Amino acid sequence: MHGFTGRGSDFAPFAALCADLAVGTWHCPDLPGHGIGNERDCSPEATVRWIEATAASAFAATDTSPRIALGYSMGARAALLHAIEHPEAWDALILVSGNPGIQTAEDRAARVVTDEELAQSLQRMGVPAFLEFWQETPLIRSQKNILSAWRERMLEARQQHTVDGLVRSLRQFGQGSYPNLWPSLKELKIPICLITGARDEKYTEIAQRMRPLLPNLQSRAASIEAASHMPHLEQAKATAAVVTEFLKQIIQPSPARPYGSA
Repeated sequence: MHGFTGRGSDFAPFAALCADLAVGTWHCPDLPGHGIGNERDCSPEATVRWIEATAASAFAATDTSPRIALGYSMGARAALLHAIEHPEAWDALILVSGNPGIQTAEDRAARVVTDEELAQSLQRMGVPAFLEFWQETPLIRSQKNILSAWRERMLEARQQHTVDGLVRSLRQFGQGSYPNLWPSLKELKIPICLITGARDEKYTEIAQRMRPLLPNLQSRAASIEAASHMPHLEQAKATAAVVTEFLKQIIQPSPARPYGSA
């Protein structure tokens, strides 16, 4: 699950680097509010329902492959939220540059204001100009280090977003509208891999705070050198090595089961 302004297709080059893993098929959809004709409800409740429906259609009842949710940034928030509400759905989580939420009501209210300002800027600027602006923000600027062919395809795909879709995402699933999930981390019994870029000090610190709260002993946190907020594309081989090692440790054969069953 991709980040804000991203597309499911962003994961294509990273998935290719993980091709030797026997983890079944990758499913990389566009999240609500993103892509063509996707101006749907982006609220946390609706996003959970959307993930449930999308995953149910993706996993065949006879599929014995492990069910692993990998999310980046906004997609990591979506994956974490769904896993907390439906803990039976996944065998493991991989959260890249994830944040379990803003912890105080005051800070969340301040973030709502910031998200609304971004939404209004998007409405004034339109998608192409907003994407240029967004790519220059400090957290996102490091994406210029992505291989040029990958980055060009990624930016081209993002031109298909609509103003209404991205505005809905900001207003309904921005960090100001996202619940505080810190108290719920202790409920997650599955292995979780937290990945951040070493140059992204904020999210690396968040991962370091999260790791001791995760009860599964196979959970881990990894910091990718020479990468910032998007390590799976900025330093794709190093990140793929972390994912490969994690999955080899936690993958166990399982009997076929309908999606979502215990």
